[in-house]
Amino acid sequence: MTLDTEWIQQQLQNIIQAPFTIVPWCPEMMAEGETADSVIPDRSFVRDNKLYFPFRASAGELAAFVVEARYLTDRERKLVEALLGNMEQVWQNGPQLSDNPVYSEEERMNRYGQWLIQQAANLNKEEEIPDELQLRDSLSACMVPILLNGEGTQEGAITYTQLHRLFASYFGGDVLLTPLDKQSWLIMAKKELLLGADDERDKDTESRDADFTESLEEVLTAFSLGLYELIANEWVGVFHLAVSKPSIPLQSLPQELNLLWETIHLGKIFHVTEHIHFSWELHLERLLNRISKEQRVLFLEQVMKSSVILEDSETMATLDIFFQLDCNVSETAKRLYVHRNTLIYRLDKIKQETGLDVRTFNDAVLVKLYLLLYKVTKRK
Repeated sequence: MTLDTEWIQQQLQNIIQAPFTIVPWCPEMMAEGETADSVIPDRSFVRDNKLYFPFRASAGELAAFVVEARYLTDRERKLVEALLGNMEQVWQNGPQLSDNPVYSEEERMNRYGQWLIQQAANLNKEEEIPDELQLRDSLSACMVPILLNGEGTQEGAITYTQLHRLFASYFGGDVLLTPLDKQSWLIMAKKELLLGADDERDKDTESRDADFTESLEEVLTAFSLGLYELIANEWVGVFHLAVSKPSIPLQSLPQELNLLWETIHLGKIFHVTEHIHFSWELHLERLLNRISKEQRVLFLEQVMKSSVILEDSETMATLDIFFQLDCNVSETAKRLYVHRNTLIYRLDKIKQETGLDVRTFNDAVLVKLYLLLYKVTKRK
């Protein structure tokens, strides 16, 4: 089997917003006397101001994804190393299912996690779930997918059994817990456990009332907040949750997994103080992240006469709350615990410094876009 390197290249470019190229292996990837079949290359190295990420595309063939080193932070470099390393490991090992295997629950879900990562990396090559895993019936139900991703979590700090018992207790029923790597777990709970068995949301999508959709999002948000607090009491280190709307895993889980990974990535970029990220709240961020760095910089330079005031933490906090509350001056003043006139003074000062009045729709849109683009651009 050969992984789709062009697809991986495109995904890397979408995430990092920098041009990646694919080159054949070179001597620096291997120790003297070793061959492409016997060596596992270092994850990355720098040469001539370029970052090389060695990768085994197929048996006996080493290649590398190459990008200008200036485009990646150390954290992004480690992220790319981890993603490529995980894909390579899955390709090398594979599920390797025997004719009549008998698996423990943990081993079965581990193998499903490996298979799922393969499918997410090759969406154009759909394969059916191996019958040996005995998951087809479970994955035919409508479920809510949640991705749990840790940062620097100590290996073995919490076991599969502990997590599964914790989630089953919280959701009030059995859940599917799929390990993806040492830091990531996919949680899938039946929709009925969150929303009730005879909910009106089961109606055809076209006939749903807007109130029901809003209510669905509110319920998922409330459950996620509670789940975060529950995990925080057990988890060692920083972690993030990405949540998507209910779907049938058997039909679309590889696509949903990619969406959840992207949701966490965007959340870390645009909402650095938050640890729960919802896929339906990041449409604008997803679009802006695909804009080239050159276009982002050009927009930031042209949109306002001065941006110095936006570097002030109090101003940034004021604008964040102001936009969260739909530009409502009175509600924003209450949330900030300041007098209404104090808030008006701050908004007037922003107008004076930037030339934009966020109390008007057009200027509010420009400032909102500026803040989002500033967050993703200043990291490069």
